Amino acid sequence: QYDALKDFDLITVAVQAPNVLVVPANSPHKSLADVIAYEKANPDKMSFASSGNGSSDHLTAELFWLESGTTGLHVPYKGGGPAVSDLLGGQVDASFQNVNTVFQHIKSGKLRPLAVTGAKRSPVLPDVPTMAEAGVKNVDVYSWQAVAAPKGLPADVRSKVHAAVIAALNEPQVKDQ
Repeated sequence: QYDALKDFDLITVAVQAPNVLVVPANSPHKSLADVIAYEKANPDKMSFASSGNGSSDHLTAELFWLESGTTGLHVPYKGGGPAVSDLLGGQVDASFQNVNTVFQHIKSGKLRPLAVTGAKRSPVLPDVPTMAEAGVKNVDVYSWQAVAAPKGLPADVRSKVHAAVIAALNEPQVKDQ
């Protein structure tokens, strides 16, 4: 057993990406304003898939409902794969997913992005507004992956690991990906 807050030293955040509100390509909802109008007229009717209770996509939906004064129907799945699969199949109406998870479906035209949850637009979705730009403030949510080490790692070793991770992240091929 371990305590993630006490037993690790952070080396660096390696990847950070916002979530994106997506709907199936054939959805009648073309914008965030459409979703909000629908939810206000039809409380708890629009279904939002998530990868499970307490996941970042579930909590993003809850934060969105709180900040937009709307409500929807949370549909928890056992993982992101099944949630995205049912979203693609039209069994659910919408989902907040990590940009990296659904980017290929957006690019292929199977999912329509309505807004990203970052403080600024995503470099991979430059034409998609942020939640704030689309009218809903305070929904800044990111998924991230970090590199950590056991608490008490010697400072010189920690510095070497940090430098190596940063060098790897700055490799042109890694940056492109």
